[in-house]
Amino acid sequence: MDSKNIKDSYIEYIKENTHVNLLEGDSQEVITPFVNTYGDGISFTIKYDGKYYILTDDGFTLWDLQLNGIDLTKKNKRHHLLKSILNYNGLELMGDEIIKKTKKHNLGQAIHDMTQVLLNVYDLSLLHPQTVQSHFLEDVRSYFHENTEYNVFPDLSIAGKSRLEHKFNFLAMSKGKYKLVQVHNKITKDKLHFILSSWLDTTENRTKSYGRDESLSIIISSDGYKELKDEYQDALNEYNINIINFEDKKKLKAQLGA
Repeated sequence: MDSKNIKDSYIEYIKENTHVNLLEGDSQEVITPFVNTYGDGISFTIKYDGKYYILTDDGFTLWDLQLNGIDLTKKNKRHHLLKSILNYNGLELMGDEIIKKTKKHNLGQAIHDMTQVLLNVYDLSLLHPQTVQSHFLEDVRSYFHENTEYNVFPDLSIAGKSRLEHKFNFLAMSKGKYKLVQVHNKITKDKLHFILSSWLDTTENRTKSYGRDESLSIIISSDGYKELKDEYQDALNEYNINIINFEDKKKLKAQLGA
C-alpha cells in the first residue's frame, strides 16, 4: 500500500468516526475518534456568538485531570506548561475553559488544532515529576539555540492536501539537506496518527518547497524513548521517520547537526 492510499484511508477513518451532535440552542458537540490518557473520548463544543465560532472544552479537561490528581489550575510548573501549549497553538484559557475563536472559513483547521491541543494537555498527566520542572520543547529549543553545531529555524506550518495546516517545531539545515523536526514527550497511539497524517498530508507541498530529499525526525524525551512501543517505532520507520532520544546528543548531532 503506498502513502497516498494510507493517507486517504486515514482521512476517511477520521471522517467516518468524527461525530457532530446538536446540543441546546445552536451549540454543536464534536466527538473525535481520539482518546485521552484515561481511555475516554476527546470531545468539545462549538458555539457561535454572531461573529466568531468558539470552540470550548467547557472546562472538562482541567476538571477531569484534577479529578485524577493532576492540578493545572494553580500557578505551578504544570500550569506554566499548560499555558505554553495553549499559546503555541493559538488557544487560550478563560477560567477553566480551553477555547479557540475562529471564523467560518478556518473552522476545520480550528477543530484540528483543538483536538491536538487537548491530547497534548492530557499528556501532562504522564510527565514524571522531575520532567515537569521544565517544558520539554523549551529544553530542546534552548539546546539548539546554545549550540552552534546546529542551524535550525523554529515554528513553521505546512499546508496539506486536506487544506489543514500542520505544525513542525523546527526546520534544520543539515549537511545540505532540509530536515523537519517535531518534538514530543512521548509517542502514544493518537500521537502516532497525528505524526503520520501530518507527514503524508503535506507530501505534495513539501516536495515543492524542499525537494524530495527532506526528512522528518521526532525528538522525544528519555522517558518517552524508554517507553516507546516497538509497533510505533516500526510504523515510523516504515516512512523513514527518524526517532531520536534527546539524551543521545551524539545521535542528535549526527542526524541534525550542520
